[in-house]
Amino acid sequence: MSAEPPSPEPPAKVGPALAERAAVWRGTRTELIMATGRQNVVFMASCGLVSMGLISAVLLHADYPTWRVLTSFVAWATLVLAQFGVLHVVSRDKTRMEAAAFMMHGLAQVYLVTFVAVTGGLRSPMLPALGTASVVPVVFFGTQPATRWLTASMLVLFSLVALLPTSWLGPALPHDHFVAAAIVSFGWTIAIVTNFITRVLAATQDAACAVDVLNEERVAAAAEHAGRLQAVGAKVAHELKNPLASIKGLVQLVSRAPEAPRTKERLEVMQAEIARMEAILAEYLSFSRPLEDLRPQALDLAEVTGSALAAVAGRMESGRISLHVDSRHTPIEGDPRRLKEALLNVLSNAVEATPAGGTIRVSVGPANGGGGANVEIQDSGRGIRPDDLVRLGTSYFTTREGGTGLGVVLATTVVAQHGGTMHYASVLGRGTTVTIRVPARPSPTAVADVLTTSTAASVEPAA
Repeated sequence: MSAEPPSPEPPAKVGPALAERAAVWRGTRTELIMATGRQNVVFMASCGLVSMGLISAVLLHADYPTWRVLTSFVAWATLVLAQFGVLHVVSRDKTRMEAAAFMMHGLAQVYLVTFVAVTGGLRSPMLPALGTASVVPVVFFGTQPATRWLTASMLVLFSLVALLPTSWLGPALPHDHFVAAAIVSFGWTIAIVTNFITRVLAATQDAACAVDVLNEERVAAAAEHAGRLQAVGAKVAHELKNPLASIKGLVQLVSRAPEAPRTKERLEVMQAEIARMEAILAEYLSFSRPLEDLRPQALDLAEVTGSALAAVAGRMESGRISLHVDSRHTPIEGDPRRLKEALLNVLSNAVEATPAGGTIRVSVGPANGGGGANVEIQDSGRGIRPDDLVRLGTSYFTTREGGTGLGVVLATTVVAQHGGTMHYASVLGRGTTVTIRVPARPSPTAVADVLTTSTAASVEPAA
């Protein structure tokens, strides 16, 4: 029995990462090519001036109609001016580079067809240049729809020229004059195409280097984040070891003498140790998933802040800390759960830093101009030294005994994912002010972009 032939493997699908790299490569290449566009137009104009002069001289020597020669010259001058105009528009709006490249190729096609039409049509010495004008877009745009549009337009224009009556296209050139004009036309075409392909190759190499750099940055960022997770896992294991040992010892004591006078005290210590473990685990879990996808929705930031304040109200009351809130209706779009998580970390730090009898002031309101919102949290605590203030937002750095320093990292990352910023200002012995600014809706910034940028918050040491 003969074995069945292996079934062909399905074609690999292009994933989001590959598509993103392709977009970066194409965009970078186009930008680099357009950056030298002015020099290219100057080069083309110089070659064209010489070539058009020689071809016009040949046509006039062959007693070709003067108006046809002038029309060819006017078409060439119009092309040069139009391409300079396109480059001027691109210099003001970089987002239109692809459209500008498409337009410049289209203008070149119209010029070449016009030149062919007024110098004999299918008998024109410029006819071979039409084939070049059809191939160049393939080199530049590849398999993009722009290639198909330009190829189709070239076919339509060529068909129109081929269908025009011979009397409209001008007389045929004598053989010697045709050969002379064709040689000049061929040399001009070779110069233009060689220059274009050289620029495309150079830009392609530079774009490939840019993609390699992007890949290296992504890999380095992922490795750094994995290293941080590994380090924080070891730190959490160490942090949990002591309270677990304490709880184990207290449980053994309580089990031996459940009616002992100190049983209640021991149970309270156990409760406090369990609460400390919960806080450590909460920080670890928050840090291990800080860049999960946002789920934005319409919300009132004042309500989210109020919910976070309610969660720490018990700690404020037990610590005899006064709370003053100035909250106004502040509608934005954001992930309420992630924003509450960030606010809880900032508020927890404020509560930890504020002594008994101190004050925490919280204000929430719309930002001045441009939309968005501001949240300001000010405590009357011990403040932060300038040397420590500049290190805020660095993983594992903390000024609080028993802390992990991950709360600030988490809060800063969440705010950055929303496209916002955090600002710290502190005066030693007088307190710290944290200002959170978020836009009206989350920024489209990719998670990888947040990873590759510093998550340290901006700081302002004491004057």
